[in-house]
Amino acid sequence: ENYKKYTAEREAHVVFTPEMRELAAKITGDETNPVIKAKKIFEYIDRTYPWAASCDYSIMENIPMYVYTTRHGDCGMLSLLFITLCRISGIPARWQSGLVVPPDEGAGMHDWGEAYFEGIGWVPIDQSRGINHSAPTEELKWFNFGGMDSWRLVFNSDYGMEFSPKKQYPRSDKVDLQRGEAEWEGGNIYYNQFDYDVDVEYLD
Repeated sequence: ENYKKYTAEREAHVVFTPEMRELAAKITGDETNPVIKAKKIFEYIDRTYPWAASCDYSIMENIPMYVYTTRHGDCGMLSLLFITLCRISGIPARWQSGLVVPPDEGAGMHDWGEAYFEGIGWVPIDQSRGINHSAPTEELKWFNFGGMDSWRLVFNSDYGMEFSPKKQYPRSDKVDLQRGEAEWEGGNIYYNQFDYDVDVEYLD
């Protein structure tokens, strides 16, 4: 796998704007260790940009810049900011999304990221869950930087990927995809026009 391609820009949301370049330099400074650089980015976002529900991704021109400007974002937005700042800093990073299915809570949509470190490989980074400041140990405090719970179904390894067969009408969401998309000969069927359900069976 050519992991180095994940240090490049990717329209429309992983864009190395002057603001993003300046922010990445401010956070990482003279640090050269990629793990420490990524951890600095993770900590800065956790401290600076709180989670907040937001509007539809499809109406946003640049999601990381939206977070930078409004100073908040949801799971996918914070993850895209982390990915962008990592790539600017030379750290391969990519998107993942799917469902979280913890016992007794049902299925919920969620986005996170991954970063690649030489000699280690791809590790999960859940930016929106961030640092657990109430954790009893330092290891658990930083669990979401490199750790992953076992209640996830990964649906997407990148954002905005094409469908096969190709969709004929505009997508309901140009960025994310966990609920699926639907259309008929008369046009797109938006999310509020269809229902979906997920049944999860836990095996011993």
